Amino acid sequence: MQFKNPYPRQKVSLSLKNVSKQYSQRNSETNIVLENINIQIFEGEIITILGKSGCGKSTLLNLIAGFENSYSGEILLNGKPVKDISPDRIMMFQESALFPWLTAFQNVEIALQMAKVPKNQRKNIVKHNLDIVGLSDYSNSYIHQLSGGMKQRVSLARALSLNPQILLMDEPFAALDITIKKSLYKELLDLHEKTRKTILFVTHNINEAVLLGDRVIVMSPRIYGIKKEYVIDIPKDQRNDNLSIKNIINEITADLYDTV
Repeated sequence: MQFKNPYPRQKVSLSLKNVSKQYSQRNSETNIVLENINIQIFEGEIITILGKSGCGKSTLLNLIAGFENSYSGEILLNGKPVKDISPDRIMMFQESALFPWLTAFQNVEIALQMAKVPKNQRKNIVKHNLDIVGLSDYSNSYIHQLSGGMKQRVSLARALSLNPQILLMDEPFAALDITIKKSLYKELLDLHEKTRKTILFVTHNINEAVLLGDRVIVMSPRIYGIKKEYVIDIPKDQRNDNLSIKNIINEITADLYDTV
Protein backbone atom coordinates (compact mmCIF):
# COMPACT_ATOMS: atom_id res chain seq x y z
CA MET A 1 0.00 0.00 0.00
CA GLN A 2 1.48 3.34 -1.08
CA PHE A 3 0.55 6.69 0.50
CA LYS A 4 0.79 10.10 -1.10
CA ASN A 5 2.68 12.90 0.62
CA PRO A 6 0.10 15.18 2.30
CA TYR A 7 2.92 17.64 3.04
CA PRO A 8 4.51 18.23 -0.41
CA ARG A 9 6.95 20.86 0.87
CA GLN A 10 8.39 18.56 3.51
CA LYS A 11 11.07 15.98 2.84
CA VAL A 12 10.78 12.30 3.65
CA SER A 13 12.40 11.57 7.00
CA LEU A 14 11.70 7.86 7.40
CA SER A 15 10.81 5.32 4.77
CA LEU A 16 9.71 1.70 5.19
CA LYS A 17 9.72 -0.42 2.06
CA ASN A 18 8.17 -3.91 2.02
CA VAL A 19 9.09 -4.48 5.67
CA SER A 20 8.15 -7.91 6.99
CA LYS A 21 8.85 -9.56 10.34
CA GLN A 22 8.27 -13.13 11.45
CA TYR A 23 9.34 -15.36 14.31
CA SER A 24 10.28 -19.01 14.12
CA GLN A 25 8.35 -21.34 16.42
CA ARG A 26 9.44 -24.63 18.00
CA ASN A 27 7.31 -26.68 15.62
CA SER A 28 9.26 -25.21 12.68
CA GLU A 29 6.32 -23.03 11.69
CA THR A 30 6.66 -19.27 11.41
CA ASN A 31 4.61 -16.64 13.17
CA ILE A 32 4.07 -13.68 10.83
CA VAL A 33 3.82 -10.37 12.69
CA LEU A 34 4.25 -7.82 9.89
CA GLU A 35 4.04 -8.26 6.14
CA ASN A 36 4.93 -5.82 3.36
CA ILE A 37 4.72 -2.60 5.37
CA ASN A 38 5.18 0.49 3.21
CA ILE A 39 5.14 3.92 4.86
CA GLN A 40 6.70 7.27 4.11
CA ILE A 41 6.95 9.59 7.10
CA PHE A 42 7.68 13.25 6.54
CA GLU A 43 9.83 15.57 8.58
CA GLY A 44 7.91 17.13 11.49
CA GLU A 45 4.85 14.87 11.30
CA ILE A 46 3.07 13.27 14.20
CA ILE A 47 2.03 9.81 13.05
CA THR A 48 -0.28 7.87 15.33
CA ILE A 49 -0.32 4.11 14.87
CA LEU A 50 -3.56 2.52 15.98
CA GLY A 51 -4.66 -1.07 16.29
CA LYS A 52 -5.83 -3.91 18.48
CA SER A 53 -3.42 -5.88 20.64
CA GLY A 54 -1.35 -8.26 18.55
CA CYS A 55 -1.49 -6.26 15.32
CA GLY A 56 2.27 -5.58 15.32
CA LYS A 57 2.30 -1.88 16.13
CA SER A 58 4.87 -2.17 18.95
CA THR A 59 6.96 -4.55 16.85
CA LEU A 60 6.96 -1.94 14.10
CA LEU A 61 8.24 0.68 16.53
CA ASN A 62 10.93 -1.72 17.80
CA LEU A 63 12.18 -2.29 14.27
CA ILE A 64 12.39 1.45 13.63
CA ALA A 65 14.18 1.95 16.95
CA GLY A 66 16.73 -0.71 15.98
CA PHE A 67 15.92 -3.03 18.90
CA GLU A 68 15.40 -5.84 16.40
CA ASN A 69 17.37 -6.09 13.18
CA SER A 70 16.17 -9.40 11.74
CA TYR A 71 13.55 -8.36 9.20
CA SER A 72 13.12 -8.26 5.47
CA GLY A 73 12.63 -5.12 3.43
CA GLU A 74 14.18 -1.72 4.08
CA ILE A 75 13.91 0.88 6.83
CA LEU A 76 15.66 4.06 5.76
CA LEU A 77 16.30 7.20 7.81
CA ASN A 78 17.35 10.06 5.57
CA GLY A 79 18.15 7.47 2.92
CA LYS A 80 20.42 5.37 5.15
CA PRO A 81 19.49 1.84 6.35
CA VAL A 82 18.36 1.39 9.95
CA LYS A 83 19.96 -1.70 11.45
CA ASP A 84 20.82 -0.79 15.04
CA ILE A 85 19.92 1.53 17.90
CA SER A 86 21.01 5.16 17.57
CA PRO A 87 20.46 8.50 19.36
CA ASP A 88 18.68 9.76 16.25
CA ARG A 89 15.78 7.42 17.13
CA ILE A 90 14.75 7.44 20.79
CA MET A 91 11.98 5.31 22.31
CA MET A 92 9.69 6.39 25.14
CA PHE A 93 7.76 3.54 26.78
CA GLN A 94 4.51 3.18 28.72
CA GLU A 95 6.49 2.79 31.93
CA SER A 96 8.76 5.72 32.67
CA ALA A 97 11.84 3.49 33.26
CA LEU A 98 13.39 6.10 35.55
CA PHE A 99 15.93 5.46 38.29
CA PRO A 100 14.15 6.11 41.63
CA TRP A 101 17.40 6.79 43.52
CA LEU A 102 18.20 9.72 41.18
CA THR A 103 16.63 13.16 40.92
CA ALA A 104 14.77 14.35 37.83
CA PHE A 105 17.90 16.25 36.78
CA GLN A 106 20.10 13.19 37.24
CA ASN A 107 17.69 10.95 35.33
CA VAL A 108 17.96 13.22 32.32
CA GLU A 109 21.70 13.70 32.69
CA ILE A 110 22.42 9.97 32.76
CA ALA A 111 21.29 9.65 29.14
CA LEU A 112 23.82 12.30 28.20
CA GLN A 113 26.54 10.54 30.19
CA MET A 114 25.84 7.30 28.36
CA ALA A 115 25.99 9.18 25.06
CA LYS A 116 29.40 10.56 26.14
CA VAL A 117 28.28 14.19 26.04
CA PRO A 118 31.02 16.27 27.73
CA LYS A 119 30.28 17.15 31.35
CA ASN A 120 30.60 20.89 30.76
CA GLN A 121 27.74 20.72 28.22
CA ARG A 122 25.35 18.49 30.13
CA LYS A 123 24.00 20.97 32.69
CA ASN A 124 22.61 23.41 30.12
CA ILE A 125 21.11 20.61 28.02
CA VAL A 126 19.34 19.08 31.04
CA LYS A 127 18.04 22.45 32.25
CA HIS A 128 16.78 23.32 28.78
CA ASN A 129 14.84 20.08 28.36
CA LEU A 130 13.36 20.09 31.86
CA ASP A 131 12.21 23.63 31.09
CA ILE A 132 10.61 22.49 27.81
CA VAL A 133 8.49 19.92 29.67
CA GLY A 134 7.65 22.34 32.49
CA LEU A 135 9.70 20.71 35.25
CA SER A 136 12.34 23.34 36.00
CA ASP A 137 11.08 23.66 39.57
CA TYR A 138 11.33 19.90 40.14
CA SER A 139 14.84 19.23 38.87
CA ASN A 140 16.07 18.24 42.36
CA SER A 141 13.02 16.11 43.20
CA TYR A 142 13.39 12.35 43.45
CA ILE A 143 11.17 10.18 41.31
CA HIS A 144 8.99 8.95 44.20
CA GLN A 145 8.09 12.59 44.87
CA LEU A 146 6.60 13.03 41.38
CA SER A 147 3.16 12.19 40.03
CA GLY A 148 2.69 9.72 37.18
CA GLY A 149 2.33 12.51 34.66
CA MET A 150 5.45 14.25 35.92
CA LYS A 151 7.43 11.02 35.65
CA GLN A 152 6.47 10.72 32.01
CA ARG A 153 7.54 14.32 31.46
CA VAL A 154 10.95 13.48 32.93
CA SER A 155 11.13 10.55 30.50
CA LEU A 156 10.23 12.90 27.69
CA ALA A 157 12.92 15.40 28.75
CA ARG A 158 15.44 12.56 28.84
CA ALA A 159 14.48 11.48 25.33
CA LEU A 160 14.65 15.04 24.00
CA SER A 161 18.02 15.68 25.63
CA LEU A 162 19.66 13.47 22.98
CA ASN A 163 18.09 15.61 20.25
CA PRO A 164 16.70 12.69 18.23
CA GLN A 165 15.44 13.14 14.71
CA ILE A 166 12.56 10.79 15.50
CA LEU A 167 10.78 10.32 18.81
CA LEU A 168 9.15 6.91 19.16
CA MET A 169 6.37 6.70 21.77
CA ASP A 170 4.90 3.32 22.68
CA GLU A 171 1.61 4.00 24.51
CA PRO A 172 3.33 6.47 26.85
CA PHE A 173 0.09 7.70 28.45
CA ALA A 174 -1.81 4.40 28.68
CA ALA A 175 -1.35 3.94 32.44
CA LEU A 176 -2.45 7.48 33.35
CA ASP A 177 -5.92 8.70 34.24
CA ILE A 178 -7.92 10.74 31.74
CA THR A 179 -7.32 14.12 33.41
CA ILE A 180 -3.55 13.69 33.34
CA LYS A 181 -3.72 12.34 29.78
CA LYS A 182 -5.54 15.44 28.53
CA SER A 183 -2.93 17.66 30.17
CA LEU A 184 -0.12 15.67 28.55
CA TYR A 185 -1.81 15.80 25.14
CA LYS A 186 -1.62 19.57 25.26
CA GLU A 187 1.96 19.52 26.50
CA LEU A 188 3.02 17.11 23.75
CA LEU A 189 1.42 19.27 21.07
CA ASP A 190 2.97 22.42 22.53
CA LEU A 191 6.35 20.68 22.60
CA HIS A 192 5.90 19.60 18.98
CA GLU A 193 5.24 23.20 17.99
CA LYS A 194 8.51 24.22 19.66
CA THR A 195 10.72 21.39 18.41
CA ARG A 196 9.05 20.15 15.19
CA LYS A 197 10.28 16.66 15.99
CA THR A 198 9.02 13.78 13.90
CA ILE A 199 6.92 11.65 16.27
CA LEU A 200 5.59 8.10 15.90
CA PHE A 201 3.01 7.47 18.60
CA VAL A 202 1.58 3.96 19.15
CA THR A 203 -1.80 3.72 20.84
CA HIS A 204 -4.93 1.59 21.06
CA ASN A 205 -7.04 4.65 21.97
CA ILE A 206 -8.93 6.00 18.95
CA ASN A 207 -9.64 9.43 20.45
CA GLU A 208 -5.97 9.81 21.39
CA ALA A 209 -4.86 8.86 17.88
CA VAL A 210 -7.18 11.37 16.21
CA LEU A 211 -6.51 14.24 18.61
CA LEU A 212 -2.72 13.98 18.24
CA GLY A 213 -2.00 12.70 14.76
CA ASP A 214 -1.39 14.46 11.47
CA ARG A 215 -2.03 11.01 10.06
CA VAL A 216 -3.58 7.98 11.72
CA ILE A 217 -2.36 4.60 10.48
CA VAL A 218 -4.75 1.77 11.32
CA MET A 219 -3.18 -1.68 11.56
CA SER A 220 -4.92 -5.05 11.42
CA PRO A 221 -3.66 -8.42 12.72
CA ARG A 222 -5.58 -10.22 9.96
CA ILE A 223 -3.46 -8.73 7.19
CA TYR A 224 -0.29 -8.36 9.30
CA GLY A 225 -0.06 -4.72 8.46
CA ILE A 226 -1.68 -1.47 7.48
CA LYS A 227 -5.38 -1.53 6.78
CA LYS A 228 -6.01 2.16 6.18
CA GLU A 229 -4.55 5.64 6.57
CA TYR A 230 -6.43 8.77 7.61
CA VAL A 231 -5.05 12.25 6.98
CA ILE A 232 -6.35 14.57 9.72
CA ASP A 233 -6.13 18.06 8.21
CA ILE A 234 -8.15 19.83 10.91
CA PRO A 235 -5.98 22.10 13.11
CA LYS A 236 -5.20 20.35 16.38
CA ASP A 237 -6.52 23.19 18.52
CA GLN A 238 -9.91 22.79 16.81
CA ARG A 239 -10.35 19.05 17.23
CA ASN A 240 -12.18 18.93 20.56
CA ASP A 241 -15.97 18.77 20.11
CA ASN A 242 -15.56 19.09 16.35
CA LEU A 243 -18.26 17.36 14.28
CA SER A 244 -15.83 16.40 11.52
CA ILE A 245 -13.48 14.87 14.09
CA LYS A 246 -16.36 12.91 15.61
CA ASN A 247 -17.21 11.59 12.15
CA ILE A 248 -13.59 10.54 11.61
CA ILE A 249 -13.55 8.80 15.00
CA ASN A 250 -16.75 6.94 14.08
CA GLU A 251 -15.28 5.92 10.72
CA ILE A 252 -12.05 4.68 12.29
CA THR A 253 -14.02 2.80 14.97
CA ALA A 254 -16.02 1.00 12.29
CA ASP A 255 -12.85 0.30 10.32
CA LEU A 256 -10.95 -0.96 13.34
CA TYR A 257 -13.64 -3.38 14.43
CA ASP A 258 -14.74 -4.46 10.96
CA THR A 259 -14.64 -8.25 10.83
CA VAL A 260 -15.09 -8.58 7.07
